[in-house]
Amino acid sequence: MRRFAEVAVDVPAGSDRTFSYSVPDSLSILPGHLVRVPFGSRTLQGIVFSVGDAPQVPETRDIIGVQGPIPHLDEARLSLARWLSRYYRCSLFEAAAQMLPPGGRIRARTFLAIADETQGDRGADLTPFQRDIVDHIRSRGTVEQQHLVRRFGDRVAGSIPSLVRRGIVSQTVAHRRPAAGPKRVQTGVLTDLGRREGPGWIESASRAPRQLALLRELLNRDDVTSLPELRKKHGASAVKGLIDRGYMEKRSQTVLRDPLGGRVFEQTPPVCLTSSQTEVADGISAALDDAAASPRAFVLQGVTGSGKTEVYLAAAERCLSLGKRVIVLVPEIALTHQTVERFASRFPGRVAVLHSGISDGERFDQWWQTRRGAYDIVIGSRSAIFAPLPDVGLVVLDEEHEWTYKQVDAGPRYHARDVAMKLAELTGAVVVMGSASPDLVSYHAALRGRVGLLVLPNRVRTDSTGAPRQGDMPGVEIVDMRRELREGNRGLFSRRLDEAMRECLSAGRQMVLFVNRRGSASHVQCRGCGYSLRCRRCEIALTYHRSAARLICHYCGERRKPADRCPRCLAHRISYSGTGTESVERAISDRFPAVEVLRLDSDTTRGAGSHERLLSRFGSGEARVLVGTQMVTKGLHFPDVTLVGVVSADVGLSIPDYRSGERVFQLLCQVAGRAGRGAHEGTVIVQTYQPDNYAIRAAAAQDYAAFYSREVAYRRQQGNPPFGRMVRLLHTHTNRARCETETSRFATELHTERDAAGWSDIDILGPTPAYPPRVRGRYRWHIILRGAAPRRLLETVAMPPGWTVDVDPVAMT
Repeated sequence: MRRFAEVAVDVPAGSDRTFSYSVPDSLSILPGHLVRVPFGSRTLQGIVFSVGDAPQVPETRDIIGVQGPIPHLDEARLSLARWLSRYYRCSLFEAAAQMLPPGGRIRARTFLAIADETQGDRGADLTPFQRDIVDHIRSRGTVEQQHLVRRFGDRVAGSIPSLVRRGIVSQTVAHRRPAAGPKRVQTGVLTDLGRREGPGWIESASRAPRQLALLRELLNRDDVTSLPELRKKHGASAVKGLIDRGYMEKRSQTVLRDPLGGRVFEQTPPVCLTSSQTEVADGISAALDDAAASPRAFVLQGVTGSGKTEVYLAAAERCLSLGKRVIVLVPEIALTHQTVERFASRFPGRVAVLHSGISDGERFDQWWQTRRGAYDIVIGSRSAIFAPLPDVGLVVLDEEHEWTYKQVDAGPRYHARDVAMKLAELTGAVVVMGSASPDLVSYHAALRGRVGLLVLPNRVRTDSTGAPRQGDMPGVEIVDMRRELREGNRGLFSRRLDEAMRECLSAGRQMVLFVNRRGSASHVQCRGCGYSLRCRRCEIALTYHRSAARLICHYCGERRKPADRCPRCLAHRISYSGTGTESVERAISDRFPAVEVLRLDSDTTRGAGSHERLLSRFGSGEARVLVGTQMVTKGLHFPDVTLVGVVSADVGLSIPDYRSGERVFQLLCQVAGRAGRGAHEGTVIVQTYQPDNYAIRAAAAQDYAAFYSREVAYRRQQGNPPFGRMVRLLHTHTNRARCETETSRFATELHTERDAAGWSDIDILGPTPAYPPRVRGRYRWHIILRGAAPRRLLETVAMPPGWTVDVDPVAMT
């Protein structure tokens, strides 16, 4: 009987859209297989979602081939991909591609060239825009179509087909090489003859010492060694000599690339939990033990230093004892190192790492080893939620409030927390979302009983016998920087912070200084005419970086030499103001020249392993002061840190985003938790120009309940989450007027559709310029849909080109 497959093809298609193909008798096709299919005149990739006896259309074409002997995705992941596609309004292939290994998705590349230089009259009636495209292709010879989109904008897609049909431009399609694949190396392996006669030859031979040394090594080791490595160690002649004697032979062998290879983790036994930790761990274990138990998702609110990780470890141990497996998510790649260390020490040899910070080859091998069930625990950042781990029983999201769990730069714009909840629903797993300052939406759901609420109210310390005991939270002081200015202090540090730094360093302790901006000066302005130096491509101020001696745009990366005179009035009155990590680092070094200062921001952690090396230096006591951005607020445990200084708590409060207060509160709570985690008490000093702001005062008191009650009242009044859902529609264009016109046109269409359907519970906010209004040369306008179910409005309209759909946005910038 003829079989047919429903295939999600790698093309911009509607959400949850598949195409019917016939399955040749020569191919064995299962749901989840990655296949090659004909699509128009092209051959594209697709993912099989179902196989049956009847197609959706009367005429079908054959699947060309299948990639790999086993399906890439199981039934749970196929169902998850369908949900992703529907919920986040993306194509089905785009949703499923998140779950493929590196090298799995092979993108097609379209190249354009002038078809015929003797085109004559065929090019006479080209529009000016088409002529610009043709002239650009002619000047380059052959151009990738994506390059033209970056150069001329999205309108290129509408102009190219006409140029191809008229024979002016030729079009060819090629596929990129896979980003990764199995690694095969030539190895030197002892033959049976070598094992049988080798020991005797070693005893009798007096010559060829290098061959004898090589033979001894091969006889004494069980693992394989690459030929280049053997040649480097013993010499090419020794390798050739053993091969010529028949004692060794060359073999091609697949080797696994392990990001944890060579690292030794000292196995640690479970620690004694406090009564609060035991109660929380027992609650999670009860849900793991009973598949019918409800709830199956928990918000774990634990103050900083309360031992949430020990609860995760206890829950993981229970999950593994039941024959299930565990996914652990952390909000940033930089935090995976310490999480891996804790889990690998408790469960040696059972931990895999999946994130973009390791090489494509390592990710490829870790992905397939995980798919085959070689690991029981997967640890990674946001994308690790798509790990092909069989029998998932537990998903942990540490610091669940972090916005980095949301993918914002490319589609599908998913939130790992919501994906985890759906995956748990499909697999019967338990979800634990831990944070000292939970996302307000998550906490609201817990208070309403939609998920469970577990609480660790006290900080935990360990006494000299290793037994846990209750610890105190650090004391927090708010310093009014307005008063400092009035009293003549115009420096970066208040008198109180300066005094506390001197006391900390004189006592031989360590301190952390948090400033949420990179660079040396965040504002460069002419004091004569008031002109502010801004990026040419983005409507954003340039930041001065002293270490690079450049003005840098933090959105597009544009770099300029510092100006010695104003570009507008030509006066030599350029001033540098504002605070950044570089200026704080310099100020500390000037004050305490004998003290080593480390800076932790995206400028100092670009290289592989640089983040880990910096923190290792600080942890060893080599440096006494750590200055950093948000990187220093999360998950760091340094017992000798007794002082935390927040240089400016106001950064972020003025951003036009309804979550700005919540973000500042969470940041301050997290960074305050870095102090006093060891035997000595901690102090936190918060400098601010808004000392009465409710978010700052609640964070200083570490009072989540006070912040929640105030913030939730604002959200209820405005109808913002959790009292309504949101969808952000963003349009970008290189032309300001066209961007505004198109956004207004589409807003009118949305109003018409909403009113016709009678959906009065959906608000359409805007259109308004986004913040910032221009990035990388493209103007940005957006429309916000808000209500109980705003996504349904998108099902009644066709999204035009140039629009981005962001369901449940975490930021309005």
